[in-house]
Amino acid sequence: IDGKPLDFKDTVTYRGMMFTGVPNLVWVFGYFRASWTLRVDLVADFVCRMLKHMKATGANKVTPALRPEDHNMPLLPWIDPENFNPGYMMRGMHLLPKRGDKPEWQHNQDYWAEKDEFPAIDLEDKAFVYG
Repeated sequence: IDGKPLDFKDTVTYRGMMFTGVPNLVWVFGYFRASWTLRVDLVADFVCRMLKHMKATGANKVTPALRPEDHNMPLLPWIDPENFNPGYMMRGMHLLPKRGDKPEWQHNQDYWAEKDEFPAIDLEDKAFVYG
């Protein structure tokens, strides 16, 4: 990014879809134990809201960043091994982004929670740095 190498293992995911320090990137990763497209739809709606917000505020980039209150939170594997633990994921876990222990930094696998949480994401939260 801007001429510097990126190592995803050094990032923290914002709700399992954006990465700290990586501008304008959202990856769409569905649910492991439910229809993949349920989460894809939630993420797509979030992206549309984010793009509309950026247009309205004149921003051309957004980068997730840990807020001051997040800097001391424990960093955990991207996927909770108690929830999903196939060998190929466990062997590569050290290469994947991290997650935090706060809801914003979790990779939640619960559609019933996220269907209410995603539409309520505050696009002015300090976790989003606009430019």
